[in-house]
Amino acid sequence: MFIGAILVLLITIGFGVYSLLSNLDSLVKSAIETYGSEATQTSVRVDNVKIVLQDGSGAIRGLTIGNPNGFATPNAFSLGEIATQIDLKSLSEDVPVIEHITIRAPEVFFELNEKGQNNLDKLKSNLQSGASTSSSSSSAKSGGSEPKLIIRKLIYSGGNIYARVAPTDKDYELKLPNIQMNDLGGKTGATPSQIASQALKVLTDRALAEIKKKGIDQYKAQLEGEVNKRLDAEKDKVGDKLKGVLGY
Repeated sequence: MFIGAILVLLITIGFGVYSLLSNLDSLVKSAIETYGSEATQTSVRVDNVKIVLQDGSGAIRGLTIGNPNGFATPNAFSLGEIATQIDLKSLSEDVPVIEHITIRAPEVFFELNEKGQNNLDKLKSNLQSGASTSSSSSSAKSGGSEPKLIIRKLIYSGGNIYARVAPTDKDYELKLPNIQMNDLGGKTGATPSQIASQALKVLTDRALAEIKKKGIDQYKAQLEGEVNKRLDAEKDKVGDKLKGVLGY
């Protein structure tokens, strides 16, 4: 996802492919959409990217993460505007350092469907399996391990949560508390896949906690119970038919 943009930038500089710098913004945009979609197993889109190599700053606008299959809402996340600052001196070291990534006005779209399933839990599951697959694929292609990096500070600020409970046709709007994560990657660094997974998990968990405070998740147990009752009823019907066929 947005970490993919930084990864592409670091790889580009690291290999000294300066002839590509004029096209760097479009390369980063393409990388976010390609690798983000693979990791989340949904559609990831970006409006535009602007990288300024002279001072190590960057901006990514209009990043959206689509919903998994089975949900009506188009997106699970809209990450608004992302600003980043790279420690240019660290680019010559084994593990590059990003001083901060600030995500302004992120929007979280929670949906509870008719089956009692919610999109955020499904996306977390997709991300975990997608990151593992992506990491293995990357290692196989490169013949080595995935590059590592450190992020000193990652901030989500001014966010909102939009929750929809499909069976009751109810909508809710909540404030997403500001979130700050420090020293992602620790002292030795972590892969972009690992950091992206951690960053999205924290965002998702915080959103789910706010939804629970509001009591919106109470519908989940009710819907799951109704689904289980319907399944049990279908099993009973099948059992009765078998009894009739077998004559007992």
